[in-house]
Amino acid sequence: MNQSYTILISLCVLVFSFIGGLYLFEKSTPEQQQWIINLLDARVLLLEQPTFLETIFPHIMIAVVFFLFYQHRYLRKLILIICAFRITFYGFGSSYLLQTQESTFPYVFWWFPFQLIYCLLLLALANRVNLFSLSLYIIVIIIEFFFIPFILFNN
Repeated sequence: MNQSYTILISLCVLVFSFIGGLYLFEKSTPEQQQWIINLLDARVLLLEQPTFLETIFPHIMIAVVFFLFYQHRYLRKLILIICAFRITFYGFGSSYLLQTQESTFPYVFWWFPFQLIYCLLLLALANRVNLFSLSLYIIVIIIEFFFIPFILFNN
């Protein structure tokens, strides 16, 4: 029962946060949209291949806050808020990519699958930090770094 409750809560966080990101995008101005995206994950706005630092920085930013909260026993309960924040940006960035790109190729083959995996892994790490989930998260970041140039700049 406890495991199914955790999965249900994680699924609700995923769905409502993603829809919240779509709603926030709809209610923001183009200047606000570009400012938020530039602040949280500038790769969405790049016209050239991102560097390794540009690929890893958005993940490090979330991971540092995530693990600082995880170290404190009272703040550990707020980790789902960090996950919800990341998923909200996932919805926000999805709306931006679908509205501004000429093709859906970058969204379908880069943004949607990789961000979904990151969000699911963050939700898994929110429930229990273990070496397997953490190493899987790092492996996905490395795969994304090598995968982005082929998807975004060779089509």
